Amino acid sequence: MTVEIVERVRRSPRYRSVDAALVARLAAEELPKARNADDAVKRVKRRLHQAVGAFRRGPAAASAQWPTGDPVALRAACRAAMRGHVSTRERLPHLGTFYRAIWELTGEPRRLLDLGCGLNPLALPWMRLADATYLATDVDAGTLEVVRGFLDAVGQPHVVAARDLVDDVDLPAADVALLLKLVTTLDRQDPAAAGRLLDALPARHAVVSFAARSLGGRGGRERTYRDRLDRLVADSGRVRDVDEASIPNELVFVLTLDAPRG
Repeated sequence: MTVEIVERVRRSPRYRSVDAALVARLAAEELPKARNADDAVKRVKRRLHQAVGAFRRGPAAASAQWPTGDPVALRAACRAAMRGHVSTRERLPHLGTFYRAIWELTGEPRRLLDLGCGLNPLALPWMRLADATYLATDVDAGTLEVVRGFLDAVGQPHVVAARDLVDDVDLPAADVALLLKLVTTLDRQDPAAAGRLLDALPARHAVVSFAARSLGGRGGRERTYRDRLDRLVADSGRVRDVDEASIPNELVFVLTLDAPRG
């Protein structure tokens, strides 16, 4: 029955590109609660909307011809593409200072791990990473196709892979790991997932951020998210130091980590 649910969900154009492992996990979790197969399909789609669909604004904007010879045109193309994903669209007004403030705390990474990346790798022209290796993961193969094509076009060393971070925390080593607006997404799927991820993270620094406003535009969540960060840090036992690099519409925390336990 789980296989049938996965097949039916992935027939939907909206979720065709979502990692099959994620869909299978959600189907296995929702099927015992469902009245029938139709109800199970609805339940899985509802959870996929929370994990993936709510952040999209139309299909990922694949650009076969990135204007790599013109830095101004390339930045304009990246901005236009990033408007198609809520997370990166909200960050656009602050790209000039966002990464600079983070690298001042972490040092410029030689290996950057971007977890649940969405279209964030398209901000590379503002990151100034030279020849660093960009390690990007997401659950949406369509988004990753855009990311891979872009990194290929600009000649950035990279590894791009689909990964369900609730189940799969066997990650490549990096200097800095970006968990941008990721904790709340993981919390909706499994309240313990973010803690497991942080405990296993093979990185010296983790950059954890929260949107200052909900997808519906509601504010007033800063205290809630600061409390969530405090719990994450307290439960981990790996966090040596916490610095802040927030921008007007995003709370940004840079965690310095001890080596993973075990």
